[in-house]
Amino acid sequence: MGMHFGIVAVKAEVGQLMAAFATSWPRHEPAGSTPLAGLEALDTWMRATQRQVTAAAWSVDNRGTDTFGFWQDGEWAVMLDPSYAQASDRKALAALSERFGLALSFIIETSGGCAFFDAFAQGRRVRHLQSIDGAVTSEGERLPQEAGLPASAYYMDETEQLQRAFGITPLERLPADQPVTGAAYVDRTDYGALKKAPQARAPAPVAAPAPRRPWWRFW
Repeated sequence: MGMHFGIVAVKAEVGQLMAAFATSWPRHEPAGSTPLAGLEALDTWMRATQRQVTAAAWSVDNRGTDTFGFWQDGEWAVMLDPSYAQASDRKALAALSERFGLALSFIIETSGGCAFFDAFAQGRRVRHLQSIDGAVTSEGERLPQEAGLPASAYYMDETEQLQRAFGITPLERLPADQPVTGAAYVDRTDYGALKKAPQARAPAPVAAPAPRRPWWRFW
């Protein structure tokens, strides 16, 4: 079985995290949001709303649209990032921690045998864990929430344990009718320079194709 997802969590109201999104990731322009019930509904909405545009097809009037999910989990506002790009953006995570005091990022990609955790506080990264094909490396001092976690292993089980230690509900444990908000953002990146470059390489899609199965589920 496997799973893949990226989430960002801050101690705030979910509306505050959504408001901070465009500031932390300024290349994204808000393009509407939809209240939904559960991750199944979020997955369906994302597939229908996300729009991929290659650099070759890009124009000011033809931009890609990225989609994200947001919900409240106790004192935590959580953002689901299926691309992992936002969840691994150190600059943005540092900015979120300056605004909210603490910002956490969890990423798992079991098809590549990878798991990552980052904790930012007051604008700087205070803890980093990564596991790639079973090789675990870390930076920073162990956090109190890591008590009971082995120093030599960090993967799916350890990710769930760490989330629980912070008071964050693992995705597979969320209620089926969990209130979530699907949010769309237009990619404002200017790809015009790539089209004008005389020796530009073949353009790649702006976003990776949507996975065939929900990115939040075990299978």
